[in-house]
Amino acid sequence: MIRAEHITRRGCPACEAYRKAVIEPLAAEYPEQVREHWAWDGLMERLNNSERITRVPMVVLTDGGEEVMRFADLPTLERLEDALDPS
Repeated sequence: MIRAEHITRRGCPACEAYRKAVIEPLAAEYPEQVREHWAWDGLMERLNNSERITRVPMVVLTDGGEEVMRFADLPTLERLEDALDPS
């Protein structure tokens, strides 16, 4: 299953704005496919080992826990919807 992994941090104004505008509506539509990572965890460790996490907020697409795509920008809601449901 393709998932959108939102890498974020508490107290980050840009993270909060992006979360409210994009991540919350996306999670409401695709609750099983959107995860938020507020603190360092196992997935973030694996992602960082393959390519360093250099900024937040960041969105990474995974499939079965493996990275499929890392967005260089902050994708729009529509772009993420297309990624999670390409049909």
